[in-house]
Amino acid sequence: MKLTALKSRLQTAAPRVATLAARPGVVVERKRGYGGVLDRRRIRARDCDLCQECKRQGRTTIGYPVDHIIALADGGTDDDDNKETLCVPCHDAKSAREARARARG
Repeated sequence: MKLTALKSRLQTAAPRVATLAARPGVVVERKRGYGGVLDRRRIRARDCDLCQECKRQGRTTIGYPVDHIIALADGGTDDDDNKETLCVPCHDAKSAREARARARG
């Protein structure tokens, strides 16, 4: 009984895996471990711990997540000039926009 439920879950995941495999040429190199931690600290210090999107709109908001301006999956680099500090609402909104764009193809 439990094995049948597990099998059906695996079948629903298969289309998502095929979609990812259907994007040839997209190489996503991500930093792992302590190097990424140091990068995020450096970017936050550079941005004075302020959300850069809010700053562009004339607001002052504390930011925490460091985000790629152009996503790695969309051909962005892992260089510091492609990263910025965002507040959580701006990061969530940007992530949602990117997900919708990827879903449209």
